[in-house]
Amino acid sequence: MFIAMLREFTGKVPAVYANQKEFFINSIRCMSERLVDLKRETLRETCGNFAAQLDKGTVVGQAIVEFKEQLEKLVSDRDFSLISGSLPGSRELIKKRLSALAPLSLTDEEKKEEGRDPEVERHIKEAYERLNFPSLVREFGASPGDGTLDVVLAKARAEVAEYCCLYRIPLDKNDTFSSFSLLHVDAVLAACYRILSNLRKGGGEKLILIVDDDESILEMLDLLVRKEGFKAETAADGAEAIKKAKALHPDLILLDLMLPKRSGLEVLRELQDSDTADIPIIIVTGRCLDHSTAEMIKRESNIRELLEKPIKVHVLGSLMNTLLKGRGNGG
Repeated sequence: MFIAMLREFTGKVPAVYANQKEFFINSIRCMSERLVDLKRETLRETCGNFAAQLDKGTVVGQAIVEFKEQLEKLVSDRDFSLISGSLPGSRELIKKRLSALAPLSLTDEEKKEEGRDPEVERHIKEAYERLNFPSLVREFGASPGDGTLDVVLAKARAEVAEYCCLYRIPLDKNDTFSSFSLLHVDAVLAACYRILSNLRKGGGEKLILIVDDDESILEMLDLLVRKEGFKAETAADGAEAIKKAKALHPDLILLDLMLPKRSGLEVLRELQDSDTADIPIIIVTGRCLDHSTAEMIKRESNIRELLEKPIKVHVLGSLMNTLLKGRGNGG
């Protein structure tokens, strides 16, 4: 399944996607989720095989060397050092520590704002540079816009295909992933998240997703957003808002609380559990909130402000520019 996803990512954009950006974001999100499962399965099998050898008393020098070579590419440096230090110990201690291991996700590490493991950073940076992503960011910065973005992301996917061939990452459905391949494809996906982040910083109109079930409010906010120099997308219910946020990864969301299908609270909390967690949200609501409820909502990690209707356009306009650093048109 993962190989099919990787093949699709490096091929033509399916007709169901509106543009390169939507396809790119959706693809790396789905592949990242599947890759974690794949690494977990590989780690379980690797540790299980080694534990079985321990039980049989057949662990020799070469078996330990091969096990460590596989394990090093699947777990953090800290966990690898812990297991390596345990190998001279008792069988029970080794098996206990093996059972507690979790796979390292470079894509999850990439999403951290700070505290990233230095070795992880080395792998991601190496992949980012080998994929020629710095020059693609410069290309977009020189001429920001939707057309350039489509071209740049198409080139990025082509670079991923070439990288997969260079590092012998399997693209055939009959192939299997080694721990070596898993590490490198994880670095590729982390680098893809990084280029998206750098492209958002590098210029072009910022995108704001407006979510409200009142058509007149949607139209008014759409006009305000565009007047301030930003691009606008709209959603009329919570389910559509989640779908568009995950597909488009907007720079900011204006979110009503009282929505059909999924409430505003459900939307903001679901967006906290994926790569959309870094999208800032301004609540714009006509719901009468008591002080404690308003304060509780403001404490949500992705909320930046809570505004009550009727909307003061000068306040909202100033707030949008402050959050997006006044860079509506790539300034």
